[in-house]
Amino acid sequence: MRTPSLSASLGVGLVLALSLAACKPQASIDNGNGKIARFGDGELTINANGYPKAKIGANGDLVIDGKAVALTPDQRKLVSTYYGELEGITQAGIAVGKQGAKMAGKAVGAAISGVISGNTDDIDARMDAEAKKIEAEANKICTRLTGLRTAQDALAAQVPAFRPYANLDQQDIDDCGKD
Repeated sequence: MRTPSLSASLGVGLVLALSLAACKPQASIDNGNGKIARFGDGELTINANGYPKAKIGANGDLVIDGKAVALTPDQRKLVSTYYGELEGITQAGIAVGKQGAKMAGKAVGAAISGVISGNTDDIDARMDAEAKKIEAEANKICTRLTGLRTAQDALAAQVPAFRPYANLDQQDIDDCGKD
């Protein structure tokens, strides 16, 4: 298996750095089907094709199309659990983005240092090692998707109004990390 070159490592680092910049102050998750979750100010906004926006609060509130959904205490716990799972994945993504930005800085510094010193032989190896660390952390995010799906499915089973927003499926979990 061929390891990525310095230019590929720089590309990955710069993409991650740009992703990190884009997620401040809000972070977004998109499963590729136009279904987006957006965090900001202690709430999560979920879009599902053909349905009004839904908002979930860290406190367990569920609001659909601007109207609060009446919830039992147990349902409120399910909403909070779902929110917590998504928040955990978002924070892990931000951490990976920060690692990518740090790697990009190291890569630029190493490239400049190598050009000045004339020793560019080990730059690829060092950057490949850094990229593998970041990839391992990113794969941990994929592992967390199973917990998110469990929370989503439990919430959808107990709160019918949430069902159209339960858009994470097994294919999304299986596809995570393939690229």
